[in-house]
Amino acid sequence: MYIGKVIGDVVSTIKYETLKTHKILIVQPIDPDMKERGEPILALDMVDAGKGDVVLIVDQGTAARTVLSMEYPTVRTLILGIVDRIDLRQETSR
Repeated sequence: MYIGKVIGDVVSTIKYETLKTHKILIVQPIDPDMKERGEPILALDMVDAGKGDVVLIVDQGTAARTVLSMEYPTVRTLILGIVDRIDLRQETSR
């Protein structure tokens, strides 16, 4: 699981049957300090996220299989949460 920022959406008038009830969003993976990490990806939105939201992403077939209750899901990258805040523990020197 990792975090990303929604930077856009995909409009598709014709979709595979299992995708019809969900949006497909473009997500930029980011580090906890909000710096971009890698290339943008497409992800199936399971939580009604929107542009600008920081989201939790899974990119594994087993997670998609479990969430979508399908043996052979047509997607592997899912948005499963919207991040409210990120707290990083500060290291203290002694």
